[in-house]
Amino acid sequence: MDGLWIANFTAGSAHGSGILVLRAGDLIGGDTGHTYKGNWQEDGPNLNARICVEPWIPEEGQQAGTREQPFMITLTGSRTDKSATLHGHPDERPDLLVSVEMKRTG
Repeated sequence: MDGLWIANFTAGSAHGSGILVLRAGDLIGGDTGHTYKGNWQEDGPNLNARICVEPWIPEEGQQAGTREQPFMITLTGSRTDKSATLHGHPDERPDLLVSVEMKRTG
């Protein structure tokens, strides 16, 4: 699993893509508005991740002090050498399904 990955995600009606670096159980990455930092574990074809998602720039038109707060998310799923599919939800929003499709680069 160690390597550089492209991640496409959906979270309710929101969608986007970002980049992830997985190395020795650690995960870092980001997209145009968030950074990701966490850890992952694999057990055969199963993959589990625990990630802190933190905004790094306010959304357009957003006033100071109303910025989105960091949140923790737990994802579980399956993987191959070149792809992974994960599902989960933020800790504070069990009603919000998050899906992530990952593809290894290179």
